[in-house]
Amino acid sequence: MDCTTRLFTEFNERLSKVCEEFADQVSSSEGPTESEMAEHFKNFRSYIEQTTAPFWQEKKDYLDGKTGEEFIAGLDLEQALDAFCESAKIIDDEATPYPLVSSLKALGPESSERLLKMVLDTPWEPEDGEDENEFFVRFQPCVAAIRFFGAAEYEPAMEPVLTRFCSFSSTQEYIADSVKVMMLGLGQKGVPTLVDFLLNRSDEEITGPYEDMMIILTHVGIKEKSDEIYQALRAAFRRMKAKVIAVICLGDYGDPRAIALLKGYLDRNVHTIDRETFYEALSAIRRLGGEINDIQDPFHDFTKKVPKDKK
Repeated sequence: MDCTTRLFTEFNERLSKVCEEFADQVSSSEGPTESEMAEHFKNFRSYIEQTTAPFWQEKKDYLDGKTGEEFIAGLDLEQALDAFCESAKIIDDEATPYPLVSSLKALGPESSERLLKMVLDTPWEPEDGEDENEFFVRFQPCVAAIRFFGAAEYEPAMEPVLTRFCSFSSTQEYIADSVKVMMLGLGQKGVPTLVDFLLNRSDEEITGPYEDMMIILTHVGIKEKSDEIYQALRAAFRRMKAKVIAVICLGDYGDPRAIALLKGYLDRNVHTIDRETFYEALSAIRRLGGEINDIQDPFHDFTKKVPKDKK
């Protein structure tokens, strides 16, 4: 085992313990509820980063007395890229160690250019006969690279990565998550590109990866709202095949103008709407500050049933 592999293996062991400690902090007499877990895990990333940071300041004999941070800072471009791919395959958490991110950013745009070439040259689906688990491990450097583009705010990655992502009829969740992380890192810089993909490059009926474009645009917009984002979400809602996804997005985005939009949709589709979409719409309207007492309940779940008189 070379020193790079040993360093990342030791970090992964430390990381696993920290993750277990974090999960164990949620407790209740009957086990944590779903809402408790969701609230708790909002702080997951910051907790992990803060708790594992001291690892990189520890001196290691096998690094000739250097700390992990010092060792990584001394790598040249080729060594850093090799270390990046190695870390992605070893470390369970889908986050590249911060010293490696810092080192690659310091090495300039060539590091991002090389990683983008790797992402585009690598097949995004298993080859014929390839085991899916083996493909998952092999593809991890690409997942890490896509996330890195967000951390490095590498704008040239947006167009080719989103084009490849949207070329499939359906996508793996872990790939969609990495694309989301990339676009969140790019923030407002990515809004025009996301809007273009969502409204101009999708079919008239929005499905598949373009649904992810709406989800990603929503989360980018939550941090900094704009009329451009709301109008794009509004337009996409009307074209979205799976309306429940669009309803959730409008509720999450938080623009009160969506109350009238959602109420109008419920009124027009009261006899055809499915139960899941109906209740997600009610939830969204509430979160946006709207009243739901005036909404007709097509499923009669809130209608008091008066028993018939027995004769």
